[in-house]
Formats: sequence, C-alpha cells, structure tokens
Amino acid sequence: MAASKLAELAMVDPKRAKRILANRQSAARSKERKMRYIAELERKVQTLQTEATTLSAQLTMLQRDTSGLSVENNELKLRLQSMEQQAQLREALNDALKDEVQRLKLVTGQLNVSNGHMLQSLSMNQHFYQLQKMSQQQQQRLSTPQQLHQFHTSMTNQGQQEHSRPSGASLSMPGLKPEGVPIAGNGNSQ
Repeated sequence: MAASKLAELAMVDPKRAKRILANRQSAARSKERKMRYIAELERKVQTLQTEATTLSAQLTMLQRDTSGLSVENNELKLRLQSMEQQAQLREALNDALKDEVQRLKLVTGQLNVSNGHMLQSLSMNQHFYQLQKMSQQQQQRLSTPQQLHQFHTSMTNQGQQEHSRPSGASLSMPGLKPEGVPIAGNGNSQ
C-alpha cells in the first residue's frame, strides 16, 4: 500500500493503519537481519575456503615431507644393515687375523726351536770337524807313542766336556790357541 493510501486509511481506521505500519517495519527489520545473516554466512564461507586452501597446501607439503622422510628412513635402514654386515665381516676378519697371527707365532716359535736345534747341531758338527782337523795336525806333530797316547786321552776328556758345555762355548785344544794355531814354544812343532 502506498503512503498516501495509508494516510487515508489512518484517518478512516487508525488501528488498522497502525498494524499495517508495524508489520511493514517488522518486515523491514526481518529483511535486514536476513541480509546481515547472509552476509555473515558469505564471510564465513570465504574464510573457510581460504583456510581450506591453506590446509590443502600444508597437507600437500606434509605428504611430500612424509614421502621424503620415508625414503630417507628406508635408505638409513639399508645403510644400517650394510654397516652391521661390515661390522660382522670386520669382526670375522679380525678373528681370522688373530688366528693367523697365533698360527704364525706357533710356526715361528717351532722354527726358532728347530733353528736352535739346527744351530746347536751345526755348531757341534763344526766343533767335531775342528777337533778332527786339530787331531790330524797334532798327530803329525807328535813323534813318540807316549805323546800320541797323551793326546788321545786329552781329546777324549775334552769331547766329554764339550757335550756337557752349553753351545757357543769356546773350543780349546791342549797345546793350541783357540784358532787351532800351535802355541809357540811347547816343543811339539815340526
């Protein structure tokens, strides 16, 4: 109803006009509330859309990070397994090397022992060779059977002493220097 018609109606029926005017004002307030509510809802929709976009980007980044961390975790697990295998191999190698060192020590110890016996045997052979040589030289120098008997007796005694003497002890002959050279002035030279 137009304002002029409402003014006419107010003169004829003031209650009805007042009611119509109150209804119009109430409708206007209701429309305004509805418009504010719609505007608020639109603002909330905009905010939620922005937030959803942000969260979606974050989710994508987190998924990418998770995927990268999962790959890195798998690589680290493989490296750890490899390092554990290397450690086991090193330990086995160390054990093998220790065993080999022990074996070599035993072999070298046996060689040293057998070398010691060989050296002692070689030294005894050299000793007997020198004794024979010196004996031949002395026999050539001795002229009487009494001197020859004396010489054989001293050689026998010396041979027994040599067996009881430690290896490396010096050789000596009666009437000779240690090198097997006759001592000057003993009267046995030719």
